[in-house]
Amino acid sequence: MFEYFKRILKHSIIYGVAGVTSQIIGFLLVPVYTRYLTPKDYGVLAIINVSVAIAAIVLNMGMSSSLFKSYFNHEDEESRKAVVSTAFLFHASVTLVLTTVLIVFAKSSSALLFGTEKYSLFLVIAFLSNFFNIALAIPLAVFRAREESRKYAAVTLFNFAVGIGFNILFVVVLLKGVIGVLQAGLIANFLTYLALIPNIVRRVKIRFSIAELKEMLGFGLPLVPANLAAWILTLSDRYFLKYYSSLREVGLYSLGYKFGTGINILIVIPFSLAWVPFMLSVAKEKNAKEVYSYVLTYFFLVGTSLALGLSVLAKDIIAIIATPRFYSAHRVIPMVALSYVLYGCYYIFSTGIYLEKKTKYVPIIVGFAATLNLVLNFLLIPPYGMMGAAVATLVSYFVLMVEMFFVSQRYYEIRYDFVRILKILTAAGLIYAASRYAVSSLIIVDVIYKLPLLLSFFLLLFIFKFYEPRELEKLREILKAASSHLKRKQSELS
Repeated sequence: MFEYFKRILKHSIIYGVAGVTSQIIGFLLVPVYTRYLTPKDYGVLAIINVSVAIAAIVLNMGMSSSLFKSYFNHEDEESRKAVVSTAFLFHASVTLVLTTVLIVFAKSSSALLFGTEKYSLFLVIAFLSNFFNIALAIPLAVFRAREESRKYAAVTLFNFAVGIGFNILFVVVLLKGVIGVLQAGLIANFLTYLALIPNIVRRVKIRFSIAELKEMLGFGLPLVPANLAAWILTLSDRYFLKYYSSLREVGLYSLGYKFGTGINILIVIPFSLAWVPFMLSVAKEKNAKEVYSYVLTYFFLVGTSLALGLSVLAKDIIAIIATPRFYSAHRVIPMVALSYVLYGCYYIFSTGIYLEKKTKYVPIIVGFAATLNLVLNFLLIPPYGMMGAAVATLVSYFVLMVEMFFVSQRYYEIRYDFVRILKILTAAGLIYAASRYAVSSLIIVDVIYKLPLLLSFFLLLFIFKFYEPRELEKLREILKAASSHLKRKQSELS
């Protein structure tokens, strides 16, 4: 059993390092942004990023996901190259045409989003940046299909290094504000695409298969409405906040949301990148269902641990990193963090849907949760502002997860260990409740009180008899091996 987890953990860690490093640019630049941008500027940037995210979903057409299915339908390398070639050529040409249309209508889009055309240049830069970012999707999907996680990491690390360098140049040195942030993203994505061209040329044959395209579009296009619905779940609340409140409120919420999505960056994204190829490769094993069940338990343990730490320390983190005008952003972090733990569970529960080729239900499942999210945003944001948006997000992701569980179980039943899940939730709830008694105005005092509390989470799990005997035995083996290695190193040094 542990061999399976070593395998998925290996790729998840590499994807995680890549994902964290490429996304951490946003966190590293928070001290910069909160000093060189106002909350209103941050709100403008958030609205542009949200709008570009919609375009990215449509332009991608589900090709990244559908490529996996077609790729693994073939055993020989030549057929797989034909799949990659067809996906890349179709994807690149359609994306180019649609991006051109978006640029042509940039002034109209600016007027619609902001009530003025003065942000049209901002949108043009963002759409161009998005084009190159989407163009990377197929090559990166091939790396994942071939389990070439190190190459995937190298590409994203390069993008990170270029992006952070130009962000500092444009925002700090040249004082270009929001447009500087967008220009830095465009340059980073363009240079990353140029760096990948040699790899693309090697992998792409001059061959276009209509049959393969139909197969991929048949699988991928149903995912587009689902992805749009997922966008509603994740980002639509920014529009409600802008309409019912202000761009300043959008900026504060977006900053808090960014920290809450640390769970998404640290665990959900790297896990989801490794999960699909792992899930498909394990499906024919006799103990596949047992493996899937354990994956949920361990994922929930790791995800909840990280969400708990982030939630307990949220106020202190914001106080250290941001300026006082952004401090209230910390209030939304716990609910957003928990939402993304539930989102990771949604991925795991979707196993039956994908194995039994029932992806037609995904748009319905996500669509219902998205509709609920819109209703909750409409009801909760006017009276409660960004806290209403956070509650709407949490409730919607919970419903999304529950929906996927029941539909997927109908076609591929897996016995998950919900008793252990409940023990994790109970322990985390008790720790979080205890952390609320930290009322000191000094950050160092707060942290000194909270860190031992966080460590006691794992002690509580032991008291609740969460750990299985074989897990404790494996832990003892790891600790023994680590101790032996440390002693050997000490003897070598002496």
